[in-house]
Amino acid sequence: MGIEEHDGRKRRCGMLGHEVGFAYCRAPGAELPCRKILDCWFETFDIEAFLREHYSEEQIAEVLAPPRPKLVSLVELIQQAQERAKGGQEE
Repeated sequence: MGIEEHDGRKRRCGMLGHEVGFAYCRAPGAELPCRKILDCWFETFDIEAFLREHYSEEQIAEVLAPPRPKLVSLVELIQQAQERAKGGQEE
């Protein structure tokens, strides 16, 4: 079966607060599925088999990895901005 076989299914997204189709969950503005895809869809169909069929073990591990703490991400963004600012001053 193709990767789009479940795209017509819909459910309420706990993160967004409204109904979304499975197509959004498997590609929410990124190449990999939403990190909550197993939590949301396990009662509807065999989501684990779907992931194994369409994604590599590395991709699945990336999807299921815990999110990075927001503070770490914020510090990295600040550092990147500072580096860009320094680069602009040297020109």
